[in-house]
Amino acid sequence: MALLPGSAQSLRVYSEFARIDASGNVTAPAQPREILSPAVVRNGFTSFQIVVQVKSGTPYWLYVGENPDNAVKVSMYREIGERLEPLTSPYHGDATQIFWLDLFADRDAIVRRVKIEPELDVEDDWVVYPMEIRVMDARVPDQAPARSMMNFLCGLPVAPPVTDIEKLRRRNEQQDVALAATASKQELLARIGGCDNRGANPESYLRLRDYLFRMR
Repeated sequence: MALLPGSAQSLRVYSEFARIDASGNVTAPAQPREILSPAVVRNGFTSFQIVVQVKSGTPYWLYVGENPDNAVKVSMYREIGERLEPLTSPYHGDATQIFWLDLFADRDAIVRRVKIEPELDVEDDWVVYPMEIRVMDARVPDQAPARSMMNFLCGLPVAPPVTDIEKLRRRNEQQDVALAATASKQELLARIGGCDNRGANPESYLRLRDYLFRMR
């Protein structure tokens, strides 16, 4: 978590699976994953959520810095319920807001570390969230099957995505299914706790994704 000194404003980054209420507080899991040096996959998207918490009526600017420039493609959206509104950086706001951050690494992107740093300016007071992504060797195949992971592993029917957020989560999941084509299904099932796993931790799926992103 990043805080502005002596104030109630904060800037945080969470996984795409963290459940966040309108006030910017995480409702699940109880202890969300810390996002400081996350892995990103090549030829695919990796997504996060940015939360800016401010007192209503406090003007601010939100930027997303990148070093080196153009190492990955950065897209940002404003979350309005389950709808996503595309934004350009910097974003000017004056209330607590949740953002969806999409990072796309080209298929031939250099395997290295890249600084992707959300930066918050509140009345010339700056706070930077120190995130350094790791571009992994794993590369999503050009053709990703239109299947959910639970359908791929367990044959379970899964409802089609409806909302904007559901659609991007499913897009990312389909990338995982494409990566999983050469992986052991038993190993993947162990990572998510089997076909009957209905745990309360929405980030438990990340254990499976971590495994896939480390594959070569």
